[in-house]
Amino acid sequence: MNTNIRFPEIKPLKIERYAKIISTGIGLPDRVVTNQDIIDTYGIIATDRAVRYSVGIIERRWVEDEKLEDLVAMAISQCLERAGVDIDMVDRVIYSRLLGDYQIPATSIGALRKLGATTGIPAFDMTCACSGFMHAMDLAIRYIDSGDDYVLVIGGGITSKGIQSWKQPNPKTIFLFGDAVVAMLIGYSEVKQFLASYLMTNHALYDNAFIPFGTRLLKKEDVKIEPELFNMNVINGNVVLESSVEYCRIIADKLLWEAKMTLDEIDYFITSDQSTKIWEAQVKELGIPFEKSLSLFYKYANTVSAMSPLVLDELISTGRLKRGDFVMMQAHGAGASSGGMIFRY
Repeated sequence: MNTNIRFPEIKPLKIERYAKIISTGIGLPDRVVTNQDIIDTYGIIATDRAVRYSVGIIERRWVEDEKLEDLVAMAISQCLERAGVDIDMVDRVIYSRLLGDYQIPATSIGALRKLGATTGIPAFDMTCACSGFMHAMDLAIRYIDSGDDYVLVIGGGITSKGIQSWKQPNPKTIFLFGDAVVAMLIGYSEVKQFLASYLMTNHALYDNAFIPFGTRLLKKEDVKIEPELFNMNVINGNVVLESSVEYCRIIADKLLWEAKMTLDEIDYFITSDQSTKIWEAQVKELGIPFEKSLSLFYKYANTVSAMSPLVLDELISTGRLKRGDFVMMQAHGAGASSGGMIFRY
């Protein structure tokens, strides 16, 4: 990408009270939606074969009767059960979302109600699109450093509701998005596990991918409530691909320099996979063997901030990722925001 943006230098993690990933959990709708389901339901001029070839997707999960708070509670419950931790033991909740139940209050507060928490745990939502989970993880380890024992990080949400409600989908993006929520419990560690963290933004791409519903909308005359106001609008998909590849290299170099490691020492590379091609391009850019990475786009689609942690959960639950393994985890938010970490699982 040819922009005049100068990206910041990486700063050392000056953390004296260490953190570690304790557990993860996922919340998925039961309903599996194939490409052919979408083609038939909405009369899209396309074929399943063409969609698979162009973006690499076979199916995705869409909510039917489930609410967002149901998926969030499902992910948190599985995460805490795996950790053996009660919800009232959590010191803080950070939810990286795209759309919430409301603009305010925070959906993370609704999740606490759903789970029956008896403590008024500090909870807030943040919006950084696909890179949001990295921002939330970075915040979490700093909260642990400042005294918290358990911080719950959540990412993902529901993107299909607008399509299903309005029944007027954008044929360019309808195949790309799926519904999912991932939870991660980060807790205190006696030894250093997070070795490097780096976050960046590029405001030159501010208008390339966006959800129109906001104060900019109020400046227009004769505003009409239409489906596109609540759905992701992508002006140039190639920009998302090109920026993801460029930032992947920038972030990897900075993380490795700070951690004093080489790519050969990284056991698994995880990144956001807005399409199979975007994932493949990042892996090829770094020269990483494909067996040291994984994409779940083909079955979950673009789940926004849940993409990278979904892969992490899959590697953990299938036993491929083991305690002590080194992970480079990245995520790229539609070109305007990116981040990454190196940590020992």
